[in-house]
Amino acid sequence: MLGSGVGIPVQQQDFTTLCAVCHELDHQAVPSRFVKAQQTDGATIHVGLRTISTHLWLELSWSAEAPRFHPCLPPPRQGAGSTLAQQLHHGLRGLTLTALRQPPWERIVQLEFSKRPGAVVERQLVVELMGRHSNLFLLDAGDRIMAMGRQVKPRQSRVRPLGCGDHYSAPPPAPGRVPDGQESCTSWQRHLQLAPLPLVQALWQRYGGISPSLARQLCGAAGIDATLCVTALTTAQWQDLHGQWQHWLAALEVRRFRFELEGDQGYHVWAAPAAAQDRASPTDGGDHGVGLALAAFHGRHLRHARMQQDHQRLVQILCKAMAGEQRLRDDVQQRLAAVADHTTLQRRADRLMCCPDLQRSGLTHLLVADPMGGPRESIALDPEKTILANAQRLYQKARKLRRSRQVLEPRLDHHRQRLARLESAHGQFLLHWSGAPPDQQQALLEELEDELRELDLTRSRSVVSPAGTTASCPLQLRSPGGLRLLVGRNNRQNDRISIQEARRGDLWFHAQGMPGSHVVLKVSEATGADEDDVQIAADLAAYFSRGRGNGAVAVVSTETCHLQRIPGAGPGVVRFRESRVLWGRPDAAVSLLQSEGP
Repeated sequence: MLGSGVGIPVQQQDFTTLCAVCHELDHQAVPSRFVKAQQTDGATIHVGLRTISTHLWLELSWSAEAPRFHPCLPPPRQGAGSTLAQQLHHGLRGLTLTALRQPPWERIVQLEFSKRPGAVVERQLVVELMGRHSNLFLLDAGDRIMAMGRQVKPRQSRVRPLGCGDHYSAPPPAPGRVPDGQESCTSWQRHLQLAPLPLVQALWQRYGGISPSLARQLCGAAGIDATLCVTALTTAQWQDLHGQWQHWLAALEVRRFRFELEGDQGYHVWAAPAAAQDRASPTDGGDHGVGLALAAFHGRHLRHARMQQDHQRLVQILCKAMAGEQRLRDDVQQRLAAVADHTTLQRRADRLMCCPDLQRSGLTHLLVADPMGGPRESIALDPEKTILANAQRLYQKARKLRRSRQVLEPRLDHHRQRLARLESAHGQFLLHWSGAPPDQQQALLEELEDELRELDLTRSRSVVSPAGTTASCPLQLRSPGGLRLLVGRNNRQNDRISIQEARRGDLWFHAQGMPGSHVVLKVSEATGADEDDVQIAADLAAYFSRGRGNGAVAVVSTETCHLQRIPGAGPGVVRFRESRVLWGRPDAAVSLLQSEGP
């Protein structure tokens, strides 16, 4: 979650984007009555508003990694019981959003709430979007802080410590000169050249309201390398850049915005040259407006960031669990190795019991005969005990060792099975993660966490499934002969395609002696399979196994009717009665995967 420190290297909401959102909401959400507030994570609040014709939701986030303010689609119904959400609900209940104000050249939004339009402002909701200093405040009529996103203690800020009950004070003004459309190109150029800085750095340091992303956009629109030093630009380049600067200021003045993506990590909202402005509507942001387009942009990257965080967390749990099971397995193996064979002690005790004088003592060694006619054996004795007592001591030790083996051997099998299941889950997850589409990656994460919960490695499900996530499904391909090939992405899918959905005649493939995916060739859907079909199935089993880096991998093949679950084992663990071994070539499967894709 954002409140947990998820970092997303994407463009943050700057002054220009905030202007576009506020201008759009000023037409859509003012006036509107407050309905509900809910907190979806540690640094994000969703506010529900009701207008005459529709129901709107606003997303307000003071996350250090992605502070943002924009309208959004209806969020999941969760977080209404958080302390901050309840404070907002009680403070804004019955009030109407009557104005949206943005201080000049600041990334601050003030939402004013009154009983009705034109009435005295009773509450203000202030959102400050300033990176790690971002925050949210609920103010009363006297600008006293009633609730806030996070406390700012004196040790955190000597300039502006804030807490509930304090009088709200605005943050220090943004550094730099205020942009002015009337400033000449010469004066503007001279101000940027006060220090020999890279052009992008000079723009956002010398003028307020300029973000690094906006500075790069201005340079890109003018066809200038943003990393050039300000002393290296030609006169023509300065004029082109100043022209883009004027276009940006003109877009701000007439509030003409349009959301357009720039690659995967960026966007811009200010309209380009005048010809394009004439064709665009004042708040044109595509089919859903600037605000919802911005919400979709952030939502896409935040979901990706959460998936990456869940991926790292679950892989760490898997690796830690595998290391723990390996230590437990090795410990039990060492204890078993230290336990001598109890049958040897039993045999020695039997031989002592065959001696004629069992009450004799004082002997340190005794050479006894084998009742079965074998060679004699010398047995060490305790001289203070009789031969009978020494035999009883050996019997007792043999029984103890026998009981130890009876306890340790099942324990060793248990650790071996858990380790094999963890290694299989870990190997398959890493093999299929990078090639799966985003919806299948989300499903793989959910199924992996479910499997870890079955193994008591996680307590509760923390991977959040977004709306519209598709169910997990095996990888489906086509063989050269047109037969369906199913590849399990995890243990549950392996169990499904090999046991539950298998039909008589289907062929099963798996890398021999190593973790990997099950591959099923659906021969039951045709009259038979050619050698090329069988070979490509073996190649896929080799590719989706730990032996992917080898030139050839031994692959076991059998009919699915010969597969049986192992009682007590986890999903995807099977045994079979008869099989044959093929040689799979991992490199040969690459062309099939590239042609059809996962």
